[in-house]
Amino acid sequence: MFQPTHTFSVYAINQETADTRTYILKPMNPPEFLYTAGQFLTFLLNVHGHEVRRSYSLSSAPGLDELPAVTVKRISNGEISRFWHDSVQVGTQLTALPAAGRFAAAPADAKPRDLFLLGAGSGITPLFSILKHTLVHEPNTHVILLYANRHEREVIFQKELNEWQTHFSEQFTIRYFMSQPSDDWPGLRGRINNYRLENEVRQQLRYDLSKAQFLICGPFELMRTAEITLRFMGVEEEQIRKENFVIVAQTPPPPLRSQAHAIELRHRGQVHTINVPAFTTILQAGLSHGIPIPYSCKGGRCSACAAQCRAGKVRMSINDVLTARDLSDGWILTCTAYPESDDVLIELP
Repeated sequence: MFQPTHTFSVYAINQETADTRTYILKPMNPPEFLYTAGQFLTFLLNVHGHEVRRSYSLSSAPGLDELPAVTVKRISNGEISRFWHDSVQVGTQLTALPAAGRFAAAPADAKPRDLFLLGAGSGITPLFSILKHTLVHEPNTHVILLYANRHEREVIFQKELNEWQTHFSEQFTIRYFMSQPSDDWPGLRGRINNYRLENEVRQQLRYDLSKAQFLICGPFELMRTAEITLRFMGVEEEQIRKENFVIVAQTPPPPLRSQAHAIELRHRGQVHTINVPAFTTILQAGLSHGIPIPYSCKGGRCSACAAQCRAGKVRMSINDVLTARDLSDGWILTCTAYPESDDVLIELP
């Protein structure tokens, strides 16, 4: 069964830091490529004769950057990041699924608000896309970037970030944190811990805390610390969005009890009735029936497989992405979702 994909040709490669490159992509087939700030691409890579899927956030901003771009940091023990740095060159053609992801602030209204972006290392990638889009399209939004790195040489997009801050000096604030800086580093030293985060939020906040939005992307410890601290401060769950930038591949645990069910999947205008065996996810069942459900991590952590449950009852074993509002709108992660009734109808995007 046909699965929509995009073919890109690598148009240019920018060296951001010693171990990080930005790959500027020219859409080839189809020539039109649509995405929103904060989304990612899942690439279908051929590595040693096998298809490997890896998701990378878009660092470009739609409507502002002429071409889409992804930024890849080389990881010493990361086979796929080495593949990018060693094998992908200008002219290389790459295949990817349509842009996906739900990492974005809630829509802004006319009232002023604060948007806090918390990132560490290569977690800046989707945040860079979001801050560019926000600064240009939301003049009433005060953007605060809290960005942590080990050393100032490792700051990705440092030149561009400083230029954006200069151009939007009244609207955009950057706070750099270095855990192992050089002796002459004039800025903040240390990590973003709970005390520092609470202090920064209270100092930088211009408007009502209940209207602020918080987008977090980085290592697990940063995201956990940030979420706990913000919730302690009175920030509601709906004000916080997280993006798991480094996803550890692991199989989600199955439910303790499961039964076989017949469900319906609506895909590209057609409704398919499939049997889902006990202890089998909707993603697994759909793929086994030849339905090209998009996916990447298979662990409930990236949202590439997100779909909407229009009827029936579904239970997820893991959900690190969807908010309470997403769940109330019927969104599920098919890679960790198990049907619990025979009247389930899933609509694929």
